[in-house]
Amino acid sequence: MKTCDNTSVGIFITDSQGRYLMFDRATFPPGTAPAAGHVDDHGTAEDAGRAEVEEELGLTVTGLTHATGCWRDNRCRRLPGARGTGHDWTIYQATVTGDLTPSARETKNVRWIAADALQELADRTVAYAHGRITDAGFEATPGIEPVWVQWLADTAAIHISPDDLLRVDQLTR
Repeated sequence: MKTCDNTSVGIFITDSQGRYLMFDRATFPPGTAPAAGHVDDHGTAEDAGRAEVEEELGLTVTGLTHATGCWRDNRCRRLPGARGTGHDWTIYQATVTGDLTPSARETKNVRWIAADALQELADRTVAYAHGRITDAGFEATPGIEPVWVQWLADTAAIHISPDDLLRVDQLTR
């Protein structure tokens, strides 16, 4: 099993209508999220962002703008890295070109999600964090992948109370 490098990138892609290109993760952790992955041997965070968009969605990144990011204590499916369990995240907003060709290995249900539907998915994650949805129920019909709730709130894509944000953050550990 691979060891985590403790660095991750995530890439928001939006269209002219303000919808977010998101998908349900086909691998751990469950949830709906944009393209993301470890920096690993990609070189820079920018290089990793471009590679992840290509690997997961088949699109070519034509521009990257830093959006947010910080250290998060979120688990991944790898063995803990030198810094323990967690990742130093860099989140970008990207412009892309090409034809959408999602990876069947990493993605399910790739779709453009409007702001109101994004909020509904975030609300589902909050309900899961409060124990109103079972693990099996969340995996079957996911909300936003818990680590992404913070980034979506940071960029004002969704609205969540500080208390609910803390509760959702507990799911990432």
